Amino acid sequence: MSIKILDCTLRDGGYINDWNFSNQQINKIIKSLDDSNVDIIECGYLNSKDGQDSNSTLFKDLKQIDDFINVSKDSKKVAMINFLDFNPKDLPLSKDTSIKGIRLAFHKKDIEQALKSGKEIKEKGYELYFQPMITKNYSDLEFLEVLKKVNKLNPCAFYIVDSFGSMSLKEFTRYVNLADNNLAEEIALGYHSHNNMQLAFSNAISLCMARLNRDIILDSSIYGIGRGAGNLNTELIFDFMNKTFNTNYQTIPLLEVIDDFLNSLMHENPWGFSPAQFLSAAFNCHPNYATYLINKNTKHITEISQILSLIPNKKKSSFDKSFIEQVYLDNYVNSPKSNLNNEFEFDTNKKILLIASGTSINDYESIIKNKILSGEYITVSLNHNSKFESNYYFFTNQKRYNEFSQSIDLSKTIISNNIQSLHNVFSTIDLSKYSSFSNQVFTNVSLIAINMFLQKGFKEVEIAGLDGYNTDKMENYNYHETTQIHDKKALQEENQTLLVGLRALNEKILIHFVTPSLFKRELKLSIIGVIPARYKSSRYKGKPLALINGIPMIKRTYEQAKKSKLLDELVVATEHIKIKEYCESENIPVIMTTDNCLTGTDRIAEVAQEKHFDLYVNIQGDEPVIDHKSIDEVVSEYKLYQDEYVAYNLYKIIDDETEVNANTIIKTIVNEKDELMYMSRLGVPFNKSEKNVKHKKQVCVYGFTKKALELFSSRDKTLNEQFEDIEILRFIDMGYKVKMKETFVDSIAVDIPEDVKKVEEFLEKRGLN
Repeated sequence: MSIKILDCTLRDGGYINDWNFSNQQINKIIKSLDDSNVDIIECGYLNSKDGQDSNSTLFKDLKQIDDFINVSKDSKKVAMINFLDFNPKDLPLSKDTSIKGIRLAFHKKDIEQALKSGKEIKEKGYELYFQPMITKNYSDLEFLEVLKKVNKLNPCAFYIVDSFGSMSLKEFTRYVNLADNNLAEEIALGYHSHNNMQLAFSNAISLCMARLNRDIILDSSIYGIGRGAGNLNTELIFDFMNKTFNTNYQTIPLLEVIDDFLNSLMHENPWGFSPAQFLSAAFNCHPNYATYLINKNTKHITEISQILSLIPNKKKSSFDKSFIEQVYLDNYVNSPKSNLNNEFEFDTNKKILLIASGTSINDYESIIKNKILSGEYITVSLNHNSKFESNYYFFTNQKRYNEFSQSIDLSKTIISNNIQSLHNVFSTIDLSKYSSFSNQVFTNVSLIAINMFLQKGFKEVEIAGLDGYNTDKMENYNYHETTQIHDKKALQEENQTLLVGLRALNEKILIHFVTPSLFKRELKLSIIGVIPARYKSSRYKGKPLALINGIPMIKRTYEQAKKSKLLDELVVATEHIKIKEYCESENIPVIMTTDNCLTGTDRIAEVAQEKHFDLYVNIQGDEPVIDHKSIDEVVSEYKLYQDEYVAYNLYKIIDDETEVNANTIIKTIVNEKDELMYMSRLGVPFNKSEKNVKHKKQVCVYGFTKKALELFSSRDKTLNEQFEDIEILRFIDMGYKVKMKETFVDSIAVDIPEDVKKVEEFLEKRGLN
């Protein structure tokens, strides 16, 4: 009996990184395995449809593999195919390639086709490694029938495959004895293990010590890399073989691969023993079932175990995501653990502030606190005890509720009826009522909460801490969470589910993100145009109602601004009853603001307290011939950059040199990214060079984010703002970025009564009235 080691790092490891090994890594691993004296190297997977041209061990053909192989080494090179993914007819003759063996994997139902494919592989001159997956699916009689057929096929090796890593030593020994006593002696017996119950090494040792009547092939991988619980470690079985059978395997080259590459890969996409792998083995089911349930991060292990016990035998072998998702939802939503009580109504005159658990909470703490201190909000912490004073705590997750129930006020706690509580809480709601919308069931607490407030009559909701899962971060919570998900694919899927739910809800309720979120760019942005109209102007009292060709200026401004198709709403904001009454008589939407607003921006900030939008466009009320294109330019720039800048503004190249030194014309200095550096009433920049400087003047259409208005209102005028009397300088002085954009449209501002004539002349030239 001889024992050979077949390393499948490049093939089984592909399940960890989607076979995205760089060419350099493939070369390194093959060379290291050659240097280690391993007997057989499985170089990758053949797949004619999905195979890559480069930087992958998912190959289109054997020619690609040949490029990596040093034929001078003694180790045998093989490749794996599933007959569903690669037709053996497409293999070249063995003599024309460095690959000398083919592993053929198949499921029980496909054995007849696999036997035909195996025959074709042999006819091309390859050693055939015949691998029926999930050996435990075969009864003893079925296994014996397979052995009879295998003897006729006469492959190089026949495999016992512990696909779920659940074979006890007793079970493994039984299959080994059946094979050894019924398999032709010239056929080697292979063992491909998974390590769900940490049995791969012990079963491999028992096979080595069994003294069979045939050769043995043990599959392994460096660092045990492989899907889920991973495989038998090549370095460990090397050490055992050297100490027990005086072999000459070298482990140092393998440890170098671990140090150079696999350690970091393990950190990014972990494999190895886990509760999910243990449970899948315990229930003899595909490991992805347990992984799916654990990644939901809503159930305790006991509940996950109960769900796995519901999987019928016919579903266990292959992962059926839609099936387990339905089982999970039935258990999550349709299996109430608590009785409904105290279904209550919220005060719709209040605003809703939801506090999710993302890390952005920490960076925007002051803004959130200011909202809460305003007394205008019903604040609800979602599935955790947030650092902010909350009116309510809302839980839909049993694990989270158990974790925080001792530290929150249960008299202010709302739970969904899928949660079992040993204590009396404020309210228990029907989860099925709020988790189902758009023909789909959602389990994320933020979506459920938003839908709950939608159904309770709220038109908008604000949410902080709904960051979305960052797959590159180890910490996605603003508190220390011991049960985080690190599976990147699971996190990406959860983000996608969240986005689908947010899009559906956003059609019916306005969702505003108080803190940065991955989802904001993906949702429809809400834009409002606000026309500040101050009656008590120091230079021109009653200016908004000044007649221009018989029509009040505020109406002309409103009609021009209304031509923009990018505004969801357009309102006039005024402090005076006369303007309010006029607007109402003309069906112009109007909001009354206080009389103590120092600037138009202050007036818009008051509007923002009443109306909730993503962007507030400040449209000057004294520009009755404003071109709507300038509004569109500001909005388009915001849609492009969103919260990267707090405010947006326009500038135009000055054509009339008399404007350069006019202190009523504001000059703008921007950097190469069109970001505002400074504004002045002086003719800046000063030109000491011989070049012809192009001065830029501000065009007074602004776009303010909600954050910008909150910042603006949080303090008095800054020094430069006071010196220049230019309010947008407040953001620059505070260290925030303002995005500028060049425009080619101009307008005429009415500052004094004499300016009315300029507007009338402008209208006359264009044949307008």
